[in-house]
Amino acid sequence: MRFSVLPFLAFILLSGTASFAAEVVAQSGQQAVLADESEDGSLDLLFSSLKKTRDADEAATIAARIDEDLDYSDSATIRLLIAWSDDARNQQHPAAALDFLSEAIALDPEDPAGRRKRAQLHYADHNYHKSMDDLQAVLALEPRDIGSMALMATILEQSGRTEQALSVWRHYLDIYPADRKVAAHVDAEDEKLAGKRI
Repeated sequence: MRFSVLPFLAFILLSGTASFAAEVVAQSGQQAVLADESEDGSLDLLFSSLKKTRDADEAATIAARIDEDLDYSDSATIRLLIAWSDDARNQQHPAAALDFLSEAIALDPEDPAGRRKRAQLHYADHNYHKSMDDLQAVLALEPRDIGSMALMATILEQSGRTEQALSVWRHYLDIYPADRKVAAHVDAEDEKLAGKRI
């Protein structure tokens, strides 16, 4: 049964969670700068820098900024729904958390922010099939999304589909070659597979 957001909205307003709305509005000017930078192609520049750098610490900083940019929505309404989803999850209301994200996705299916978050929640709830559906949709919108690739590869590994996971990890390394931990993991799994084939 679909969760109704109206009773929960009343609950969170009475419990003080409306402060999340104030926080989102208060930060709107700050976050508008991120939107302007993305429109200017800063995301492309970040991905270009990530591919070129071989310094692991510098690459990690760039990757974190990319993740931040991909989590950002230009829509204040979507940002508010995501904030409410986060709070619902923290208050142990998983159905409400997912419903807020579904509302955010319905508002703009081309905005990956809500889908990225929902994929993570589905994964946390061990609903890997739904998480994969959201990850595929996100990667259709932004094929360079290394965070979504990493989660997809993790799910594939946990499902026993090692070769498919390695294919995703290799694509991840094409975009983020300085991730030494993932590179070492891929090398180790390749050796295991090679040993099985002998």
